[in-house]
Amino acid sequence: MKLKLLLLLSAFALAAQAQEEPLYEKKVRLGVKIGVNASVFTREVDPFDGDRSRTYANYLSYYRASGLGGVTALLVLNKRFSFGAEALFNSRGMAYREPNNRVVIIDDEGNEELAYNRFNYNIDYIEFPVMLNYGFRPSTDNLTIMPYAGLAPATVINRKTKIRYEQSTGHTSSKGKYETATLSSVNPFNTSVLLGVQVGQLASEKTSMYGDLRFSHTLLPVFDRASTPEGANLKTHMFTTSFSLGVRF
Repeated sequence: MKLKLLLLLSAFALAAQAQEEPLYEKKVRLGVKIGVNASVFTREVDPFDGDRSRTYANYLSYYRASGLGGVTALLVLNKRFSFGAEALFNSRGMAYREPNNRVVIIDDEGNEELAYNRFNYNIDYIEFPVMLNYGFRPSTDNLTIMPYAGLAPATVINRKTKIRYEQSTGHTSSKGKYETATLSSVNPFNTSVLLGVQVGQLASEKTSMYGDLRFSHTLLPVFDRASTPEGANLKTHMFTTSFSLGVRF
């Protein structure tokens, strides 16, 4: 009788422990993610390096805001470690801007805003990040924090410069005049080192959501030459901060 009672209590204890620590029965989790980037070159490049011409004399360095999106896969190795892989469209680059005092922009609430002319380096990649993740739970809630590190090989699919000049219409609204040109000498392939953290719902068989904060730095220079034929600088890497939202199924 005592043996039966001991076995019954052991069964209840195992069942309670199983409820507290969900089993990772689904080893592969597929998903999608979408997010935004803020990217900058690590050095100023032509035509913003050295002694600038009058055309670009008043431009100041600024981050390029852009987007990313794609599909993800998570291979769960055990309760702590997992392997992640992604296929992303990742738009990056650099931006400069100068105040345009000849334009008045009035928002929907009637407030005046400062207008800027903007010069963008637009470099779009198809990227294939691979990461090793370490997950832990800060409490008993259905929450996991997952720092990770990895590499992201990428190939360029679009490269251009874009200049937007603000123009006013009737002193109450604005529209931009765009000029674009092909950006030459961009490295067709690059690889970035990644560091980041994902915070979201505990990986289980159910659909789970998470936020992803990522920092990346290119291992190769952005351009395949150090300078232009005229001697202006092209030697730079690129640093990007990304925030995205993802869903795993």
